[in-house]
Amino acid sequence: MLYRGFSQTELEQEYSPSTMIGGDLSPYLASYQALSAQARSEFPVQEKLAYGDSPNQVLDYFPAKGAGAPLHVFIHGGYWQALSQRESAMMAPALIEAEHSFATLNYTLAPDARIGEMIEECRDALLWLAAQAGTLGFDPSRITLSGHSAGAHLAAMIIATSSDALAKAGLRIRDVILISGIYDLEPISLMSVNDPLQLTPVEVNDLSPIRNLPRPGPRYYVTVAERDTPEFIRQSRDYAERLRKAGHSVSFDLKKGMQHFDIIMHSETFLPTSR
Repeated sequence: MLYRGFSQTELEQEYSPSTMIGGDLSPYLASYQALSAQARSEFPVQEKLAYGDSPNQVLDYFPAKGAGAPLHVFIHGGYWQALSQRESAMMAPALIEAEHSFATLNYTLAPDARIGEMIEECRDALLWLAAQAGTLGFDPSRITLSGHSAGAHLAAMIIATSSDALAKAGLRIRDVILISGIYDLEPISLMSVNDPLQLTPVEVNDLSPIRNLPRPGPRYYVTVAERDTPEFIRQSRDYAERLRKAGHSVSFDLKKGMQHFDIIMHSETFLPTSR
């Protein structure tokens, strides 16, 4: 028994969302790619804007139709070792129609970076956006930060560790949307998915959002798919409850009929005006 009474086999299944869809991710990855390519063909976009020195430290920016719009920033998932901003633009059309600008972040993946470095890179991307708000034409006082799966973890840790730095830079994150995320890294450290991550006990403690709650500030929307695994649902519910007890404005939403890989393909998941 490794974690919460699970055997190794059970743990691997609980933290493998693909087991809920028969194991084949390829149709969803193809949809991400196709929808993102369609968004880039239909809307203005500034691609691969560098927020750091590494080729991986880039973001894509879709401006709203008018100046001074709020900005929605998205951090992609992929278990900290897959995907990029290139497959993560499917939200752009709905957000632009709702008069929001949209930025999707890239970051260095494992094994080339540790999770702590990924958190720092995404923070640096936000700080870069703050410095470029006038040039890019969005309102830095109206920011939504969202993330899916591993991206939800990174978003939660950015708020837990960098709220002061972001505020000092003039960036006000009003809403945080966490979608089917991981908030306790302990089970990840016990699985095969940890092979490229190589999480240490110190990292498990210091980089788990559920053990490092932020000060009250933004509104939190913790959402998870009804057809996610029971452990993904439990982690989301537990994190939302911890936030509530710590004095945060937080809602928990179980998305009916959705699963881990299609939840970000529905605008109701991430569109602020639908809330």
